[in-house]
Amino acid sequence: MAERYKAVLFDLDGVLINSYDAWFHLFNRALDHFGFPTITEPVFRAHWGQSTKKDIEIFMPGRTVNEVRTFFTEHYQEYLSLITLNTDAPAVLQCLYDEGLLLGCVTNSHSAITDSILHKHAIRAYFTVVLTADDVQFPKPAPDLLLDACRHLQVTPQQAIFVGDTPTDIKAGTLAGCFMIGYRVCYPRAAEDLLQVRDMILQHVDKHK
Repeated sequence: MAERYKAVLFDLDGVLINSYDAWFHLFNRALDHFGFPTITEPVFRAHWGQSTKKDIEIFMPGRTVNEVRTFFTEHYQEYLSLITLNTDAPAVLQCLYDEGLLLGCVTNSHSAITDSILHKHAIRAYFTVVLTADDVQFPKPAPDLLLDACRHLQVTPQQAIFVGDTPTDIKAGTLAGCFMIGYRVCYPRAAEDLLQVRDMILQHVDKHK
């Protein structure tokens, strides 16, 4: 029997919030600003969810994470109107919180952006820990964000469930040793909405009580 699940870690973009359009426009604006050709939506989609460091390696060689992160942070507010909260997120987070599960948010986004979004949509209080790409040397798909979150929550990775929506998330969750649930992504254990995610989590938590 597996260890009892005590924590749930969530990716942010594409799971708790809908920010794809905002990032597509902001990313192309950054490319133009730094003198690189803009990219089409299908190309952007193929790389959605990876770290800024990886984006730079592919699309902006020679630039640094600090200068691209600064550009994102300075201009992200201009695209807030394109960002919406997943309508099921508050109820699902409240349910899991009421069940006594520890909640964490682990994202390849940056600290200032993540903090502003979580507070704007009034969901920051649900999370005991929030970690971003700024907090680790190796963001997802490396397992570091998840492992650090588990350490903060004082649980083992095997006691944590991770919900993510990209192949990058799946690789990170697998490497970390967490129980992985895919959100609208091709994965054997996947859900199409957050209510399904909630039910899958509660089912597996109940199994291990």
